[in-house]
Amino acid sequence: MAKIYELIIVGGGLIGLSTAYNATSFFGGHTVLNGEDVLVLEQSSFFNQLSSSAEASRQFRFQYNNDFMTNLVIDSAPEWKRLQKQTVTELISYVGSLWFGDPEIPTTEGGINSAIDTMIRMGIPYQYLTAQKIEDWYQFKNIPDDYIGFFQASGGIINLPATLRTLYNVAHNNGVHFKEHNLVTKIDSDGCNEVTVTTNKEIYHGKKIVMAVGPYTNRLISPLGIKLNLEIWDMVSAYFRKKNPEINYPTWFAFQKPNSKNSNLYYGFPEAPWKNPGYIRVAPDYPFKIYDSPDQRIPPTESDFEGTSLWVENHMKHLDPEPKFISTCMLAMPKGEKPFYLDSLPGHPNIVAYTAGWGAKFTPLLGKICSQLAISGHTFYDITPFRI
Repeated sequence: MAKIYELIIVGGGLIGLSTAYNATSFFGGHTVLNGEDVLVLEQSSFFNQLSSSAEASRQFRFQYNNDFMTNLVIDSAPEWKRLQKQTVTELISYVGSLWFGDPEIPTTEGGINSAIDTMIRMGIPYQYLTAQKIEDWYQFKNIPDDYIGFFQASGGIINLPATLRTLYNVAHNNGVHFKEHNLVTKIDSDGCNEVTVTTNKEIYHGKKIVMAVGPYTNRLISPLGIKLNLEIWDMVSAYFRKKNPEINYPTWFAFQKPNSKNSNLYYGFPEAPWKNPGYIRVAPDYPFKIYDSPDQRIPPTESDFEGTSLWVENHMKHLDPEPKFISTCMLAMPKGEKPFYLDSLPGHPNIVAYTAGWGAKFTPLLGKICSQLAISGHTFYDITPFRI
């Protein structure tokens, strides 16, 4: 007789692994599942660089242009502390978060003035900065005089490989089954009690599904008569050599007016000892391509790194502007104002779907919410803005 899993998780990236970790851990606000009854399916190998969990670092920050996203970060903070107890490797280095630029520019990440308003309302401390202080204190140069900024000391850099490994290791030690190179080709659901997942290797049976497959979401749910309003952003990233080994940066984001070629938004990180030591990662906050399907994906060209290289040359002290260790990352972004999707599928309360970009800072909490939705059918957290 075929095994029937209590929970099948499709997608072995950050949120899929976080769900496996949470579903089999105590203090999650749901019945704790036996690891033997949880299955994680990954179409590639675990810890791959092919989709939304690619690269080695993410930013952790509290500032947003609205209260509900900042509240979500506040709720995530104790979950990160709980996860940190599972490893001796530091998961978040709290080097601070610096935002600067044109105060009126809105982005998918918020804006400077609106973020300041939110921090004031939410009681989050910050230090206001002039353009001169940004240059003097944080190793930038040629900053326009009318730019302003702030530094929020509780921000930081997430060690992405260590986070993935920790989630995987805890879930594995809890007995969770992991199957890689299992490409899901079909999901069947009776809408309530049973699901069947067909892969290129085997057929699996379960009671509940959590889907955390990013750009592959619509491909899997469209046979169920559901399609999310998504577009797929393909983003580039690169590292730049430190010419002065003594310099370093906090995590940062630069808000600027668009130019004739792109939206002119950039962000970066401090040197990460776990990835390309001696180099600093800088990336554009705009896609080089937007797709409807991951099947349309193409590799970037040299021109897709020109804006970042020019920005580094013009505004960052003591960095070689030639991009090295280039990479890409696909994000499945809801069209419009919704920051991400996190909900049960309409007509299928036993299937939970999550897809987003820039969700790494919420990793342990999002897995907790997915587990609560799948196991209990509800969550203690307000996910109204993310409903399907």
